[in-house]
Amino acid sequence: MVERNSVERDPVERSAALAFIIACQQDPATGTAFLGEDPAGIEAELEGLDQPWLPGLRVVEQDGTVIAACTVDWDPEPSMAWVHGPWGASEQVARHGAALVAAVCDAVPAGIERFEMCGHVANGAMAALATDLGWTATEVNYAMVVPAHTAARWTEPAAQTDQAEQHARPDAGAAPPVRLREPVRIRPAEPADVGLLEPLHTAEFGEAYATAAQLLSRHHTVVAEDSTGAVLGYAAGSLQDDGQAYVDFTAVVPGARRHGLGRRLVIGLAERLLAAGDPGMLHLTVRESRTAAHALYLSLGMRQDAALRGYRGPRVTAAQDSG
Repeated sequence: MVERNSVERDPVERSAALAFIIACQQDPATGTAFLGEDPAGIEAELEGLDQPWLPGLRVVEQDGTVIAACTVDWDPEPSMAWVHGPWGASEQVARHGAALVAAVCDAVPAGIERFEMCGHVANGAMAALATDLGWTATEVNYAMVVPAHTAARWTEPAAQTDQAEQHARPDAGAAPPVRLREPVRIRPAEPADVGLLEPLHTAEFGEAYATAAQLLSRHHTVVAEDSTGAVLGYAAGSLQDDGQAYVDFTAVVPGARRHGLGRRLVIGLAERLLAAGDPGMLHLTVRESRTAAHALYLSLGMRQDAALRGYRGPRVTAAQDSG
């Protein structure tokens, strides 16, 4: 048996590496949440990473066959990097995962110290690796999905209160609903909105993979604006490289919640995403603790597709791995 060192930088044959990743993505216990299951979609998502995936790929080979692999991409603006993988059977991730993560971290520029990987809750090998690395687990996030043709039939209720938001139990300490300064309209976000969006975006998604400025430059974003011009909430999403539509962020200021604005924002964003492309499905994730939002998405006809958990931590070095 010949085993190639996991930090080896020699080029890997593309088709073999891609086939291995696609095979791992078919099983929640070996896949990463950053990619899907469809082979063409996986390839498109890999090709769409901010940095080329194949030159950054680190692998372990046994007798010429890939048995574990990992790659990474990063974004200097939120100062974050995303570890894709490690892929492999649980015993291979247990044996080589830390070295693979250290190897891909080494490719990330200095100054970026926030790293994240994410997988299905069934991926016990990833969870164990994160514990070994000292990374912190996020709360469970539910992946929700709805066919685009169903989302296309949503209509924005001009004055209808969202029953799911109104009757779901509010978060502890949530501010009581206040009378809104009507009319409240849903409109596309504008560059001048960044200062209004930033406090809410930071409060709701402090460690997000996109900054408030990027909501305007990289995403389709809509805002809820009252009669005084105050922004009461926003929804931001995108068409991913696999062609599917994603609602990435939705937030409403505390005093304006339970008035149906969440529903109106999601519907307004969905209309823009469907008009911008031809996605087959509309996706989003919602934190387990956000029961009102979960109820809203179910009321729109979305179904729960998976339970995911992220793991976040600082840069991993080869010295840590050997220790």
